[in-house]
Amino acid sequence: MVGAIMASSAYSRGKLQGLARSAKSATDLPPKLHRLRNLRRNLQGEATVFPAELLPLLFDLLSDQFGAARKFVAEILGEIGLNDVELLPEIVPLFIKSLQDDTPAVVRQVIASGSALFRSTLHKFALQGLHSSELDELLQSSWSCMLKFKDEICSLAFKQGNSGVKLCAMKFVEALILLYTPDPSVSLESQDFNISILRGGHPVLNIGDLSIEASQKLALLLDQLRHPAAKSLTSSTIIFLINSSYINLWSQASVEVSMPSAA
Repeated sequence: MVGAIMASSAYSRGKLQGLARSAKSATDLPPKLHRLRNLRRNLQGEATVFPAELLPLLFDLLSDQFGAARKFVAEILGEIGLNDVELLPEIVPLFIKSLQDDTPAVVRQVIASGSALFRSTLHKFALQGLHSSELDELLQSSWSCMLKFKDEICSLAFKQGNSGVKLCAMKFVEALILLYTPDPSVSLESQDFNISILRGGHPVLNIGDLSIEASQKLALLLDQLRHPAAKSLTSSTIIFLINSSYINLWSQASVEVSMPSAA
């Protein structure tokens, strides 16, 4: 029985590698995307297959000549990172490099995938620290990578560049602010994650420092609406900033109201 399982696993790995290699060798976009879709389906259906050996092939595809292929590979790598957080130290540096991609759609996908990875890694890192003062080294390394990635995305939100990429980066900043702003209504039993669960303490994460960073990022978002910065913004970005600022200001005001008075 064990031998049959090992043989099946080896076959699955070989099949996945074959799909990745065939996608890499395809010279036209339609067959390349078709093979990448097959690869993705097989990855989702093979929960027992560890995909680490596929990473070099996927990394090569992240620099493929076709932007649509690079975008799809970024999505696949994001899903792999969600399932295997220990692979993030290998994936994230390539994601950071891809933030400079010439195709805006690729950069937007990298930011979207990175946003999901950041939230997931923060959640895992926070929970582990709540239950133990000894943090897993691989998880710590993954969290350090995500912090670097966060800083890179935030820099895109506050500098001149493609309007679609800038808006996507601003949405990441908005999500970060909401994650880092304490919400007293959130508990360990809640489905939504918030740093309020850290009020009992954490070996690395400091709820006060994260709250300060949230306030600083909110101030930077508000600055985008001030003249002359607002002149370069699209109407959709301005609308987003107004709505986002209102939501975040309301959220922070709610926290202040719920805090007990010093008197």
